[in-house]
Amino acid sequence: MLTELKVRDLALVAESSVRFGPGLNLLTGETGSGKSLIVDALGLALGARGGADQVRHGAQRATVEGTFESGGTALVLERELGKRSAAKIDGRSANPAQLRELGRNLVAVHGQHEHHALLDTETQTDLLDGYAGAADLRAAVGAAHAAWATAENSLAELEAMRSRGRREQEFLRWQLEELKQAQLRTGEDVELAAERAAVRHAARLAELGHESLSALHEDGVARASAAARSAADIDPRLAAQAARLAALEEELNDVAAELRRYAEALDSDPGRLEAIEARLAVLDGIKRKHGGSLEAAIEELGWPR
Repeated sequence: MLTELKVRDLALVAESSVRFGPGLNLLTGETGSGKSLIVDALGLALGARGGADQVRHGAQRATVEGTFESGGTALVLERELGKRSAAKIDGRSANPAQLRELGRNLVAVHGQHEHHALLDTETQTDLLDGYAGAADLRAAVGAAHAAWATAENSLAELEAMRSRGRREQEFLRWQLEELKQAQLRTGEDVELAAERAAVRHAARLAELGHESLSALHEDGVARASAAARSAADIDPRLAAQAARLAALEEELNDVAAELRRYAEALDSDPGRLEAIEARLAVLDGIKRKHGGSLEAAIEELGWPR
């Protein structure tokens, strides 16, 4: 039982010592006389939360000391508030949590509105289960409900996983269809890029091709070759030079023919350029989605390269 409570410099109390005897002890007085301060002080001794703002104005620290007696043995709980807070049990350093642990076995504090707890659903359930002796059954129901909740959560996670799987499957199916419709071919982007450059500069390329052809036609290689053949007919020692000039003439004729075909094949149609740009845009989009190259996209599709 609580035998004495000492308070110093707490709130408005400079110093007070209250002794309690066996049986019923009552604290009476007018409103504001300090009854609740005594209860607050007891709470601090039992480990309740406290701070420096509870120290009396002008004082450095507040102290509370509660003496309890049980089985002829005295137990002293002390609490100090201020710049440096402290707690002690029988003079030995402790902490508020240890005071609270001891206090649960020493004091039961009941407030004036405690009867309101009877209106609380959880309190009513505890009282009913206790009266019915259903503690074990309540624990079993609680465990069963927890297991059901766990199973329900697991099922919800599986459903969510299946839903994600369906969405991913639909996305992959869409990607596969996109790749199939694109009809990809290895190196097509390189070929189209070269053709685009040619179409963009078709006029200039045609001009340069004609210049090359004109220069080849104006070259005296053909005349030199004919003269060398005539000279070789007179002097066989010139046969080797005549043969080399003949080979050079043939090579130049082949180059001229290829340049002519190239110039004739040049396409400056704006419609063709537009088609090339559109196709390259499709291929670029596919490359961004599938590894950065047509080869990677074709490998994803599973087509032979």
